[in-house]
Amino acid sequence: MEDSIFKIQAEFCKAMGNATRLQILHNLRERPMTVSEIVRGMDCAQSVVSRHLAVLRSVGVVIGDRRGNEMVYQITNEKIGEVCDLVRTVLIEQVQKQSVTLGDL
Repeated sequence: MEDSIFKIQAEFCKAMGNATRLQILHNLRERPMTVSEIVRGMDCAQSVVSRHLAVLRSVGVVIGDRRGNEMVYQITNEKIGEVCDLVRTVLIEQVQKQSVTLGDL
């Protein structure tokens, strides 16, 4: 069982390892959005955003709800945003430590 959890975690991390997908998630933290609303906040074509949303859906990070002709996407669990914040905090701390270490040279 534990082995399969590691595989799921690896797939999750792989999906999260893309700057465009992280930006999509950042935008979706505000509220559920259609693809066209997400595209407006980014410098990407709609087809690119749709492909990234498909990856995020495949690992269960976002879900889509059809409303008429449009799909409205939302994050499946608010803790996903918290995870992104925590990773960003750790990275900032690492950069700050490296700056201090380089300053000591």
